[in-house]
Amino acid sequence: MTTTGVLDQPATAPTPQDPPRRRTTARRAALALAPLPTAAAGAALVTWSYSLAATRGADETHYLVFWLGMLTVAVPAATAAGARRTSPRTRLIWILTYAVFSFLPKLLRNPSQPLFHDEIAHWRQSANLAASGQLFQPDPLIGIIGKFPGLHIVVATISDVSGLSVWRSAVVLLLIAHVTALLGAVALGEAVLGSLRAGTVVALIYSFNSSFMYFDTQLGYESLAIVLFIWCLFCVAKLQNARTRRGRLAWTAAAAALGCGVVPIHHLTSLILVLALAVVSIATAVRRRWQDAPAGVLAPTLAVTGLVAVSAGLWIALVAPDTVSYLSPYFGSGLSQLTHLFSGSGGGRTLFSASTEPSYERLAAFASPLIVGVLALAGLLVLRRRARAGRARHTGPSSGDAWSQHMADWPPTRIGLGLFGLLYFPSVPFILVSSGAEGARRSWAFTYLGLAILITPVVLGLIDSTGLLEKATWLNRTRWLDPARWRARAGRRVTAVAALAASCVLLIGNVAAGLNEDYRFPGPYVFGSDTRSITPELVGTADWFGQHIGTNQLIVTDRYTGLAFVREADAWTAAPSAGFPTYDLYFHDGRPPGSLVQELSSSHYAYLVIDRRMATELPAIGVFFEPDEPFAYTSRDPITVGALAQYENYPWTTLLYQSDDYAIYRFDFGAIGAHATGTGTGR
Repeated sequence: MTTTGVLDQPATAPTPQDPPRRRTTARRAALALAPLPTAAAGAALVTWSYSLAATRGADETHYLVFWLGMLTVAVPAATAAGARRTSPRTRLIWILTYAVFSFLPKLLRNPSQPLFHDEIAHWRQSANLAASGQLFQPDPLIGIIGKFPGLHIVVATISDVSGLSVWRSAVVLLLIAHVTALLGAVALGEAVLGSLRAGTVVALIYSFNSSFMYFDTQLGYESLAIVLFIWCLFCVAKLQNARTRRGRLAWTAAAAALGCGVVPIHHLTSLILVLALAVVSIATAVRRRWQDAPAGVLAPTLAVTGLVAVSAGLWIALVAPDTVSYLSPYFGSGLSQLTHLFSGSGGGRTLFSASTEPSYERLAAFASPLIVGVLALAGLLVLRRRARAGRARHTGPSSGDAWSQHMADWPPTRIGLGLFGLLYFPSVPFILVSSGAEGARRSWAFTYLGLAILITPVVLGLIDSTGLLEKATWLNRTRWLDPARWRARAGRRVTAVAALAASCVLLIGNVAAGLNEDYRFPGPYVFGSDTRSITPELVGTADWFGQHIGTNQLIVTDRYTGLAFVREADAWTAAPSAGFPTYDLYFHDGRPPGSLVQELSSSHYAYLVIDRRMATELPAIGVFFEPDEPFAYTSRDPITVGALAQYENYPWTTLLYQSDDYAIYRFDFGAIGAHATGTGTGR
């Protein structure tokens, strides 16, 4: 079913005051050809900003140059998307250009090898699969990802077919996924809002979420799963629009296949997809109660929801039962900390604490939820009017009420996804607590899609409206201009400029809220940063280990040193926890507990790697090992020089290698004697 209405009507016929048709045609042709030089100029600026960041340290110039480069493409793309008279071809050319261009920042950040914590884990998993052909292998950094091999299968297959390295294959896949996700948002927006213009605006608003530019362009299972998430919802929208039973069956099968395809790729995306489909199903059921929903759409919508839910449940129960214990701390701890914060017990985090981001980025980050909040409230008011219009259909609304008729024609997918987008707002407070911040930001990649569908009609309605200045009665007393014509043109221009300004704020603010400078830009060494802790010294240490000790060795080290050893030496790092507190080897000055030594011995851990700076610096992200460690997010350094130097004196640790900052010891648990059997002194 294709919906139409006042927001989606084509432009009116040219008036005598409009420019000649040939001038309009030339302008459209120039706009269609402009993306290539515009993208080239933007790419040059973004590349320059990375060079500045790598060489000028704390200077904020690279931020300004970066945003000038990004906005060079983003602003004309938004203009082409929202303009009333842009041709479909021009809209699609600009959105495609923007999709490819927005992949550039992450590509420039680490073009030749994995760098982010999660992508090192997924790269290692993909490389192991490509080499061995065996599924469900354990992972040294994130144990749960071995149970969700969908991404790794695709990367390994591309590598095998193309002959490219695993990393190059991953980059190709990520670019395709990134572009396909944004085109999917265009298709979904067009399906539920009824016009390509609305679809491109939906895609642009969706792209403003904090994950789009950096997180969902890294090698991670969400980067692929979110593509299927979006296209599954598109198929649901199409099945609800289909006019024939055969068409509904075809779209139902496609939606079910895509939705079930998410399950072996990513646990969180599949669970959020079930939630989104459930909200759409409820909206469809409510429409059926009003007896104005399209016939025959409730059953297939429920079927898709049920199939995806059952598939996710069975996979978690039979293949990945650890998923619940893996995800529950993020929800439970975050909620607990938020409760303590609002009750006055503390536990909060200071936003942008010690941040090097410029003040305009911080202001934009705080303004972004307010902007989408106002627009979402307006969208809810429109939805309320739609509900009244739907009920009024049975009592015979006036034939002249075109807006009410338009609202009554809304498909349930539009209502359901709009309501799903409102889940963004309950997630925002979790940014204030350490355990909930990451999960909150990651949820925005999904809820922003629903928000985009909810607020796009409001944005287009404001751009098309000429009523903003109609109450300016002083215009009627101005004789040197035509008030009606001035109001019509100026009103549209003012709202269009305001919409562009709001778009820039959302883009800048959400990127600033998503990742800090260490992730976004190259630069000098930062202790305790996933991306800036890997230095030439650390790479050389890991290379020495791989060449002289060998690969697939079990080691104990901190989070940041471990990343380089996994990437460069194919090492297996210990996963510290309350039940396996390997961090006690660093936190305590004195012999470690006998139970820990015994477990290390029985688990065949053979090497200890120490970064001596752990005794003099606090990690940038707040933890030395993992978020549940005893001294996570502390304001004082719990590690002493003596605690790290003590292993030079024990008979059961042998120094094998040292550089300016790193030392590698070999465990010889047999030399501990009684201590290795668990009878030695504990803590």
